[in-house]
Amino acid sequence: MEKKNLTIKDSSIGLVTSFLFSQIAVVIVYCIGYIISSMIGLASEDIAIFFSNCYGYALLAFAMQFTIAMTYFFFSRNKDNKIISAPKSKKLLVYIIIAIASFFALYPLINCIDSLLQDWGIRINTISYELNSTSYIVSLFSLVILPAICEELLFRGLIFKGLKPYGKYFSIIVSALLFAIYHMSLSQAVYPFLLGLLLSLIMYHENNIVYCIAVHMTNNFLSLTLSYANISLVFNHWTYLLLALVLFAIFIMAVMYFMIKKVKSTEKTKISREELIYFTISITIMIVFYIISCISN
Repeated sequence: MEKKNLTIKDSSIGLVTSFLFSQIAVVIVYCIGYIISSMIGLASEDIAIFFSNCYGYALLAFAMQFTIAMTYFFFSRNKDNKIISAPKSKKLLVYIIIAIASFFALYPLINCIDSLLQDWGIRINTISYELNSTSYIVSLFSLVILPAICEELLFRGLIFKGLKPYGKYFSIIVSALLFAIYHMSLSQAVYPFLLGLLLSLIMYHENNIVYCIAVHMTNNFLSLTLSYANISLVFNHWTYLLLALVLFAIFIMAVMYFMIKKVKSTEKTKISREELIYFTISITIMIVFYIISCISN
């Protein structure tokens, strides 16, 4: 029996399913933790402290990311979706260099946006525990390795691949937008979208998720390491803003150049009415959750 390709219906259902079940997984872990703590005589404050440190966060991250990865495997189990192959070492190195360059090109812009949001009284999502040598190592697992692998399987392996038949610009831009919405944070909207553009562009060009995982992992590693080293690349306000805008413009021009000139479009598939309904419903659900999350924060 010939396997079918992923469709926008798979992407739509998979998106909402992964989000809802990942949140349920976190709630279940919390509940189990509180039940065990009551059984062994620990105070509820003790389990709250545990979940606020690096070990508790790693446990929650594992539950969430495991559910995200399982969503990919569930929806891809009967599909023709070959996304993993042995990477070429030179090309892998080039993409890691691109990841480093992109991170530092966008870092000033993100700092400016964070400062603006803080001035508006909006809370910025940061690591809730102190980063020392032990928590840094644990965080390499929970904040660098796990998200890079599991989120790429979902967003580039399932969602993007389901959108790809419907056009280059549609698949790259929409999957990047969904990647940003999925983070459920106003302070984490711009950067995931820009990173999502780069990752989807790589996936469209290479059809090998290994490169996307390497780029995503490099990005997360740099972010964590700068936080651990307590390095803040902040200069004079106006100089820094000018630098941010220039580097941002360079990044956007580079992405657009490769999107328009270097990456060839494939034959488009027309979206059916049923698929459009599924897509519209899933987007609406995610936007509603996103608005609720932004208001509650």
